[in-house]
Amino acid sequence: MSGSVAGPVDVLVLLGPTPWEGPLVAGLAHPASRVAIARRCLDTADLIAAASAGLGRVAVVGAVAPRLDADVLDRLRSQGLAVVGVVDDGDDEAGRRLSRWGAEAVVAVVPADLGTAVRAIATAARAASAPAVATPVADVADEDDVGGRVVAVWGPAGAPGRTSVAVAIADEAARAGIDVLLVDADTWAPAMSVVLGLVDDGAGLASACRRSLGGGLDVGALSLLSREMRPGLRVLPGLPRAGRWNEVRGAALADVLRVARSLAGLVVVDCGFSLEADEELVFDTEAPRRNAATFAALESADVVVAVGSADPVGLVRIVGGLSELGDVVPGCEVRVLVTRLREGVVGRRGRAAVADALHAHAGVDSVWTVPDDRAAYDVALRRGATLAEVAPSSPARAALRSVALELVRDLGVEPRRLSARDRA
Repeated sequence: MSGSVAGPVDVLVLLGPTPWEGPLVAGLAHPASRVAIARRCLDTADLIAAASAGLGRVAVVGAVAPRLDADVLDRLRSQGLAVVGVVDDGDDEAGRRLSRWGAEAVVAVVPADLGTAVRAIATAARAASAPAVATPVADVADEDDVGGRVVAVWGPAGAPGRTSVAVAIADEAARAGIDVLLVDADTWAPAMSVVLGLVDDGAGLASACRRSLGGGLDVGALSLLSREMRPGLRVLPGLPRAGRWNEVRGAALADVLRVARSLAGLVVVDCGFSLEADEELVFDTEAPRRNAATFAALESADVVVAVGSADPVGLVRIVGGLSELGDVVPGCEVRVLVTRLREGVVGRRGRAAVADALHAHAGVDSVWTVPDDRAAYDVALRRGATLAEVAPSSPARAALRSVALELVRDLGVEPRRLSARDRA
């Protein structure tokens, strides 16, 4: 890392109960360390409060500090603090966990050589606080950042069909031989379990997020928390009640999706509608934010499918929504899909009229359209099944199958070998 810091760097310290915690803090407090302990914090609440008050530039946190999780580190970074993690020598899993949560550096402490640890922490703290763009001083490799692609399905208010589209993309990709995980991350109106006829047993996204915050989420745990609908298609159910939205933190969901990439070749996420980011102006900035899950899903996605409905109100909403979406994820690829296309609303030109409107008002060059087939959707909803299961010849199903196959092709997701039963 380039750049230098004049004078001692103010640090906040929360190490947790270890035999070397006291001597290590004493070493950091010595003038020779060239760091200044702005506050020795009692717990994570004290740490976040001190960060909010602007008392430090770097947080030195121990892996065993009580209630330390991904959300705490995310809040520290949102306050502009760099994070240096401290672990026991040989605890590689704790080091990987802190790095995954966003620590700029991780230092291993050998109790018999605390002087070396103090110097390493001080060096890491000074480097992390330098004004230049950071490169981790001691980075623990993340072995799980491999694998699948993430498609986030989003749409504005008004129920344009986000969940139906997400289900269809996941179902059709699985029928094409892709290992798929379908995630219900809607914190406003979760509906995946109802649409697919799943019985709530308490497991699902909230459980996965709790595991993530505690550092215990891996591919095996995520596999157990998700439901296998059939070979190749797994579902991670959403919240059993929308009122429990605070159990899905943004940092935790981002970690869930990271692990999901290793579980499935394609991860399809059903997002909430709201892109409002001004919750921080209304509520305490340290309180959970309801839309953080949507932001995390969109930021994690390789492609965002933006869903609108083919009627005057729906088209106005998707045009406005696309502008907001561009502000939230300016670098992400966005594909537009319009549902419920019917001549009685958009006229005889149908698809062409919708495409012309979106091009003129939102600069959209290409749009997918799905014809309305209310009867088929009614049967699917009544049975808790997919369109492919109840109405394989439906024109809506055919359009959504083409969408799924195009996405799979463009994302370069490789199918597994299909059996005759899989193709059925």
